[in-house]
Amino acid sequence: MNRPFSLTADDLSKINLLFPNLNFCRREQIDAILQSDTADFQAAPGSGKTTLLGAKLSLMSARWPYAHRGICILTHTNVAREEIESCLKSVPYGAALLAYPHFIGTIQSFVNKFLALPWLRELGIDVREIDEDGFEAQFLRRVCANWSANTWVSHSQQKRTRMVKGVRYQGPDLALATHDDETLPASGATIEHLRRVKDAMASEGRLRHADMFAYAEQAASKVPGLADAVEFRFPNVFIDEMQDTSDVQLGVLSLVFRNGAVVQRFGDVNQAILNRGKRTSPNRFPSANCAEVHTSLRFGSAIANVVNLLKPVGGEIDGQGPDAAAPPTLILYSDKTVKDVISRFGLWAATLLPAHEFGQYPVKAICAIKTEGNSKQNVGRHISDYFPNFDDAVTLRKANRTVRQLLRVASIATGANRVEAARTALLQVLQAYGVPRYKDARTWRQLVQLASANEKHASTIKHLALEIVIGPVELSTDIAARSAIATILVKLSDMLEAEINATDIPDEWLIDTGAQNTLPNGVNSLLVENELVRFSIQVATIASVKGETHLATLVLESCRNRIYDLKSMLPYLCGSKGPAGETDEEKLRSLMNVFVAASRPRRLLAFAMHDSRADMGSRTSLTAAGWDIKDWTS
Repeated sequence: MNRPFSLTADDLSKINLLFPNLNFCRREQIDAILQSDTADFQAAPGSGKTTLLGAKLSLMSARWPYAHRGICILTHTNVAREEIESCLKSVPYGAALLAYPHFIGTIQSFVNKFLALPWLRELGIDVREIDEDGFEAQFLRRVCANWSANTWVSHSQQKRTRMVKGVRYQGPDLALATHDDETLPASGATIEHLRRVKDAMASEGRLRHADMFAYAEQAASKVPGLADAVEFRFPNVFIDEMQDTSDVQLGVLSLVFRNGAVVQRFGDVNQAILNRGKRTSPNRFPSANCAEVHTSLRFGSAIANVVNLLKPVGGEIDGQGPDAAAPPTLILYSDKTVKDVISRFGLWAATLLPAHEFGQYPVKAICAIKTEGNSKQNVGRHISDYFPNFDDAVTLRKANRTVRQLLRVASIATGANRVEAARTALLQVLQAYGVPRYKDARTWRQLVQLASANEKHASTIKHLALEIVIGPVELSTDIAARSAIATILVKLSDMLEAEINATDIPDEWLIDTGAQNTLPNGVNSLLVENELVRFSIQVATIASVKGETHLATLVLESCRNRIYDLKSMLPYLCGSKGPAGETDEEKLRSLMNVFVAASRPRRLLAFAMHDSRADMGSRTSLTAAGWDIKDWTS
């Protein structure tokens, strides 16, 4: 194995000088920092995994010996990338990793930059758009323009429409595939038509993100020495949030990082609530001999005890964070009081926690399900049962996001609105400073229509939106954000009414709350105040808060396939059943969702469920285990 670099005990002795406010004295941390072989690290929530990785990278950068070989750091979102970059910028030598020959970015951006896009250029394809929603709508429209295909779709409208929208390239031969749980026709006129439409859109440069992985596989199979070149360029590879890596992503990474690079992967398989499809890759995370970082500095023993009851994989989490303000709490509500649960939780939290702590971390009420389901089921099904004003369709414009915030959303690799965010940012710029005809555009569609009279202008805005999404766009400081927006203005110069430079950029474009997915006050939030404190409880899905740290968290029960998640979790929470070895996929989904939810707070954790679903035996067991039970049914 090529092992060009390793840290020593002498390097480790410098770590307290680099990070004077952090404590790197635990054996598991030291072992992870000094590990120089390919390895997996299973890390508990709040274990400081990202900080540990940043510390290790900082030590490596101080002695990195190569001018044209670099360290590759891969994440799942640009939010995680920015967190690592922020850590590196805070220490000597760390900033060196932010430029050539090193690479920090998402798996998607790495695959695009080093594999898929160069190969597409070789094929003569000029990529115009990489978009999911836009691709799906246009692909379905073109497919159904054919009478035979439209008839085939109409025979099972809902199922086949979903199937057609999911069509993507798969594998080095660019085979057609759709959602994992569905199969396209093996032969016949329909599949031939789907192939023609898909190939036609690809030749036009209209692709979806999944297609880029197929082109990457094709490049690896057809370009001799490509994998060797990538491995030579990046002898050390670090991958964060490995539990969210899909088999497709794993497959592409294993094609280029085979045995010539040292690959170290960090994650928590217990939080694998994304990419929950069947995992068949032999390289799936974690490996059998993975190291474990089991100490959490986010919460203390009381919350750790609850989290451990929900943990399907690995050893016990040792909670070394702050003490809880109250015991773990089960809140019982009725049909009449379900809409009061969030506000009552907020008022209760306001009496328990010091006022100064509310400004340090958010308070959130979270639920696994956001979409309304079977209306015949009892309440406790989804977010709207607790918070009727929850708006999942809040548009980016309604949220009044600044240009900087829009660019940040566009950089979040897993965000559903990233393409819309990039387009909205460009639209705002042209509405403010564009020539008169572009100022009149109210939507992206109108802007494209107006720009179509000038082929160069139309091409500019489409390619610029694509560049923003592929990214990354550096926004971590005001100076960096101003520079990024100035670069966009330069590329739009032919469409602007006057020449705008960096010093002319409106300050309001640069406003950034620092919370990438937070909507303005009053949107999906509830104000809580008493004579001592005033704060907002944000209402959100569990998936959207993954990776966050909260001051206090209220976990709201939900219902999927007629199964209420918290009711099904009672045997685990009571300790009458252990999660280890659970194989039922539905229970595993609930376990991991509730595990993610329960491991967010530092000081206060509560679960809310309907009193009819909490049997007396479970209540007795929870009380005996030190839980508090609050009856809010009246």
